[in-house]
Amino acid sequence: MDVNGNVVTDGPTISQTKSANGSQTTVTTQSINGRTVPLEQVEERILRNDASGKVTERVIRRYDPQGNPLPPVRQSIEEQKRSDGSSTIQSTTYGTDLNGNTQITEKALTDTQKNASGETSETVVQRPTANGLETVEKQSQVVSKQGKDYQSESTTYRRDGSGGFYPAVRQTTGHTVQGSEASDNSAEYERGPNGELQLHGQTVTKTVTKPDGSKDAVVDIYSRDVPGTVSGNESGLKLQEQQMVESTPGPGNTVVQTISARRPTVSDPGTLGPARQLSQTVCKGDCKPPKESDK
Repeated sequence: MDVNGNVVTDGPTISQTKSANGSQTTVTTQSINGRTVPLEQVEERILRNDASGKVTERVIRRYDPQGNPLPPVRQSIEEQKRSDGSSTIQSTTYGTDLNGNTQITEKALTDTQKNASGETSETVVQRPTANGLETVEKQSQVVSKQGKDYQSESTTYRRDGSGGFYPAVRQTTGHTVQGSEASDNSAEYERGPNGELQLHGQTVTKTVTKPDGSKDAVVDIYSRDVPGTVSGNESGLKLQEQQMVESTPGPGNTVVQTISARRPTVSDPGTLGPARQLSQTVCKGDCKPPKESDK
């Protein structure tokens, strides 16, 4: 139960083990019958890792709400490193059809160039179409760094009916650090009715790291044209939700993450109501998320 006396469902438990040649991450949760069932299991095996690059095989196994296994997804990831710090990553994803046959579901090629002030990357995504494997999406990203602070902008281009590409989504992020406090301001732009990118959502996060390693974060989530929510920032967005995220080191190399949220109430949709706990997740092992280049 949370502080308001409401029943809160236990969140998932994340366990990760690592070795020199790979890792295994398992996510479990409680079913409606109270049994512990798996949600997802990710196995990684490093086939080669040297100065010239790395080759990784990944198997992703997902499960239905009753814990029954779904068809696995396999990925092959090959990274080529260059002496100037730039790299090329090629990933191939394989799925299984209803007849048990393995097929390529996606290919992605990312080329990253680095310099003293940041990096730029270009990604080409191919997926099966009626004409075979074709480029359906392109992504570009620019990251500018200054000490611990950085600014990033990424744009996703999707294929239209005539075979050209149009900007579909743009995301910008600003990250600043002052002492034990970190601030993140992320905005997302989507294609509007006139074909132009319009501000669609924004997330503002302030995180404080304490001496014992615990972290407290306040996340303000703004959205466009959300009925019954609080008026938001100057962009015309409205405050949809405020989250409080507490991450606390626990015994046995665990991290306990508790998420609470404030949302508009039915009786007073113009203001946020009291905080209610949404979930509590326990992570065992190395709880750091994988790097983007490893995904």
